[in-house]
Amino acid sequence: MGRPLVAVVIVNWNGWHLLDACLASVREQHPSPDRVIVVDNGSTDGSLAELEARWPDVVALDAGSNLGFSGGNNLGIRDALAAGADQVLLLNNDAQLLPGALGELLAALTEAGPAVWAAAPKILYRATPDVIWSAGGRFDWWRGLSIDRGADELDQGQYDQPELMEFANACCLLVRARIFRELGFLDEGYFMYFEDSELAARAERTGARIAYQPAARVLHDVQASSGGADGGPSPAALYYWTRNRCRFIRRNVRGPVRRLAAHTYVIGSRVVRMVQAARAGRPQDARLVGRALVDAYVHGATGPRSTPPVRLP
Repeated sequence: MGRPLVAVVIVNWNGWHLLDACLASVREQHPSPDRVIVVDNGSTDGSLAELEARWPDVVALDAGSNLGFSGGNNLGIRDALAAGADQVLLLNNDAQLLPGALGELLAALTEAGPAVWAAAPKILYRATPDVIWSAGGRFDWWRGLSIDRGADELDQGQYDQPELMEFANACCLLVRARIFRELGFLDEGYFMYFEDSELAARAERTGARIAYQPAARVLHDVQASSGGADGGPSPAALYYWTRNRCRFIRRNVRGPVRRLAAHTYVIGSRVVRMVQAARAGRPQDARLVGRALVDAYVHGATGPRSTPPVRLP
């Protein structure tokens, strides 16, 4: 039996300044993927023209509008499945595979057996590659969120053993294609943030796990693809992360006591965040968090906002 057919799916939104380096890192992988798909979410920075000129071997899909992280990935995943892919690598456009990363992930997923649905690398900050951004992860059901293990820790080899995990970030995640057929695609109700947590929670309920392989390493410009700058979250990230966490709790936290505890923690911690932002001279951040809570608990909002949460009155 030959090696599985592998497709890479990258979602892009006005990120040509990030995409070129990302694609170059994919091209340098051995073994190389069989199909590289870039889904462009209605970019206005000339990304599609640049792709056609500089990367003619890449499958460029024009989404026509911003479908978000979940919708854009789903468009690419469907193309990968139609092309016969056995495994699909979800990769952020602000991420860079270090040499050998794809091969390590492929080996980890092959050796782990069918009970493992995905393989995840060690992800490091691009600006400070000796600092960990994610080394696999887990769920904290009492607080209602997924946690990236090792976040902001100096990489001193403390997470250099392969392990089975409950959760791993979809910044870079190699997934068995059959999982999308069996458990469904990324939930587009999230638009961006927590859709990978939702997929991992579905898999976790079946007993499936993720193979964390630290020999596969990835560099990441954290939140660069969503417009974050100066070490802080973008307005979109602040809004969707707050709103979608509430939705994630409703859909996935089991047991009324834990569910109540998680909702209470979210509301309390977000109110504290609003007060801190207001005192720090960032009233727009406070209003964003407040609007996200109202949209989540009062309106039950899903998908994209009709007006992007960038400037608030």
